[in-house]
Amino acid sequence: MRDTCDVLVVGAGPVGATAALLLASYGIDCTVVEARREPQRHPAAHVLSTRSMEIWREIGLERDIRGLSAPMHELRCIAYCTTFAGPELGRVPLADLPDAQMDAIESISPTGSAHLPQNILEPLLWQHLRDSDRINVRTGWQYRSHTDTADGIAVTVADTTTGSRRTILARYLIAADGAASTVRRALGITMEGPILQNVVSVLFSADLEAYRRHRRGPVMWTHTAKGLGATIVHRPPDDLVFQIPYFPPFESVEDFPAAICHKHIVDAIGDPAVRVDIKSIQTWAMTAQVATAYRAGRVFLAGDAAHRFPPTGGLGLNTGVADVHNLAWKLAWVIAGRADEALLDSYERERRPVGAAATADSVANFEGMFDVVAALGLPRRAVRMLPQAVAAIPDWVPRRPVRALIRGLTTLGYQRFRLAKSPGRVGQRIRRRAAAAIAQQGPHYRSWGRDLGVRYERGAIIGDRLPPPVSDPEFYIPSVRAGGRLPHVWLEDRERRVSTLDLISRDDLTLLVSDESHSVWSLAAEGLPLSVVPVGDARREIFHTGVAGADPDALLVRPDGHIAALLHSDRDGAALLRQALQVVRAFAPTDKGLIA
Repeated sequence: MRDTCDVLVVGAGPVGATAALLLASYGIDCTVVEARREPQRHPAAHVLSTRSMEIWREIGLERDIRGLSAPMHELRCIAYCTTFAGPELGRVPLADLPDAQMDAIESISPTGSAHLPQNILEPLLWQHLRDSDRINVRTGWQYRSHTDTADGIAVTVADTTTGSRRTILARYLIAADGAASTVRRALGITMEGPILQNVVSVLFSADLEAYRRHRRGPVMWTHTAKGLGATIVHRPPDDLVFQIPYFPPFESVEDFPAAICHKHIVDAIGDPAVRVDIKSIQTWAMTAQVATAYRAGRVFLAGDAAHRFPPTGGLGLNTGVADVHNLAWKLAWVIAGRADEALLDSYERERRPVGAAATADSVANFEGMFDVVAALGLPRRAVRMLPQAVAAIPDWVPRRPVRALIRGLTTLGYQRFRLAKSPGRVGQRIRRRAAAAIAQQGPHYRSWGRDLGVRYERGAIIGDRLPPPVSDPEFYIPSVRAGGRLPHVWLEDRERRVSTLDLISRDDLTLLVSDESHSVWSLAAEGLPLSVVPVGDARREIFHTGVAGADPDALLVRPDGHIAALLHSDRDGAALLRQALQVVRAFAPTDKGLIA
């Protein structure tokens, strides 16, 4: 193990691994310590957003990830049914959309979202970590403590088997060690927000092809008299996950042995002839929490260590990947002497509001699930009140009677779902009502607008004073704003097609300019640490704000693809360029003095 490094990353999940790979791509030496000795075995997170795929594309991982991901025909819809074998209640289309919408979705990025479970993604990322000369990976070692030094941070780590300790000296530390982050707790940083639900997650295998052939998708919801269930279709038939709500401390994973979980899954399938093999059982807490701070001195929180969302919308892993994409270039520039350390202050200013917004969106998605349950006859108030009532019971109350009460109440409530299977008018009316509620669930699963429409309002940017762009959480509407992601447009470059995202420099700020203003901006940028890139005849698409008379003729873009400033050659010039460089805390190449 190396005793020194530029950045120590605690945690080698998808967020920590991506942080190290991004830093290594900037030439930064990293050490990654991970308490586990092998990658995740349980599938866990599986939705990889378009923005995450853009970030991995930037460091050459997109093709490998895409090659392992489920093909598009497996991602056609989210299905709701009574049981797999029973009546269908409705669908939320993902790929089964009108041609015009699919064309629009394909035009927003040089890549696209993917469906790959974490237990397949992590081994790939770990292999790339080990292949990098810049990254020192140590599995089976865990963070114990740290102290600040004059010019860095001294981190004590311990071998999880022998208990032996080492001290690593680093410039900075990234805590990507998950929801129960030991680094966050050592810093005394708290999480704000409630626990919404506790869930038993059952990994199983079963041949469900007969019931999926006509409704392929990553998730199937079932509603039976035994309960509400979600089956995550990771890699059929071997990697399927069934989710069961439970209520600690009066219930625990010991109350859900393989035999009980087997009964729940067979009930959800609706066909006892299907063979179900239980492979592993875990629990997790569905929370809506954001850390009160993302930074403490030389330590930065990212991913689940900084925010924890319900899985509705698939925002957790992807928000974490965007966290470290925002942070990596800033750390790299500061370490390499390209920017003042004050640039690092912008990480929390930019990313914490995104975490808070994603939390609110995830909670809204979680609440929206109750619309379907209510349409099936189970009152929304009853669903909400049960976890609250259980949480209010003192811990000293005996577990057995409380557990019996919980099961009695849930069994009574779930009996309402029986009517959805009935063949008469009552059943038809309930199914129509459920179908109407399901038709409104699109924003939970279609989130291109939420994913690509992230815009920083404070931080290393210059505000453009334009009204907020038209936004839609489902479908992304490209428009240029300061703090927003640079819209993707295909350009022809020497008989080669490239994306505008491929034009972004990693060592300087990039000034994208129209052909008409190229000479003006080249003169204004002379002597400044900028890469001036003309964009040919694609001005209308690249500089479009959607506000009459407000389209710029130049965009100043950061290495993470977010726009630092909108510029107009008829009223802006070298002075505004220098101001933008000062906001980004960039150094001049001649004397390393801060641009003023």
